[in-house]
Formats: sequence, C-alpha cells, structure tokens
Amino acid sequence: MQAIEGFWIAQVMRESLWLYPTVETLHLWGVGALFGSILLVDLRLLGVGRGLELRLLLRFAVPLTISGFVLAAATGFLMFIAHPSEFIASTLFVLKMTLLMLLGLNAISLHLRIAAEQGNAGLAPPVPLLRLQAAVSMLGWAVVIGLGRWLAYV
Repeated sequence: MQAIEGFWIAQVMRESLWLYPTVETLHLWGVGALFGSILLVDLRLLGVGRGLELRLLLRFAVPLTISGFVLAAATGFLMFIAHPSEFIASTLFVLKMTLLMLLGLNAISLHLRIAAEQGNAGLAPPVPLLRLQAAVSMLGWAVVIGLGRWLAYV
C-alpha cells in the first residue's frame, strides 16, 4: 500500500486543495446515475410503472447504468489510491467492495434471466425470482451508498 501511496497521482490527490473534492463530486454524480437507472429498472420489475415496456426501459437505462458505473469506479479508484492503507484496513470498505461484486453478479444474472424470459420483457409482470432480485438490488445498492458515506466519517 505504501507503493501505491507514493504514486504521483496519489500524492496530488492528497495534497491538492481542489482535486479530491472535485473527484468526490464526480464520484457522487456517477453513483447517482448508476443508482438512479438501476432503481428505475428494479421498480419496474417490482410492478411500479407496469405500463412501461421493460425492453424499452432497459434500452434507456443500461447505457446510463454503465456510464455511471464507469465514472464511479474511475473516481473511486482515484480516491482509493490517495489513502489505500486506510481503506484496506477498513471493514466498511471491504464490505462495500464485496457487496459491489455481489450486486454486479446479481445484475448480470437478472439481465440474463430477463433475456431468457422473452415473455416477461414486455408488459407482463415479472416472475417472482426477478422480483426478489430487484428487491435485493435496491436494498443492496442503498447499503453500498450508505457504506460509502460512512467511510468518510468512521
């Protein structure tokens, strides 16, 4: 971790008055796009907005989700390298990263399931397992956001 802390960009992140807060702001924008688009799809899978065709919603939401994730991951990495020893030692950080991985796997599984269930990709109500995955997704992403905020204070 000391080697990472010695990288020039890590030093700049720690020493610059404006860079870290700017990167953190961009991180929050990425998280907002990520969670907002996921929330729309999850709510649709839970039955809210049944008049919206799921395929059309996914066509809009998935690129936004990916863009939000890329922005959040890139800026999260920059914040991490500024203080890697502190983050690695934090149970909250390890829990957040583990949950991120599990939620990513849940999202992949959910989208594969939707693709396999062509009948449910339109206006039909989703099968119970998709509803469960959507509920887990909403709760899980809310916890990830909470853990991220707690990292700044604990």
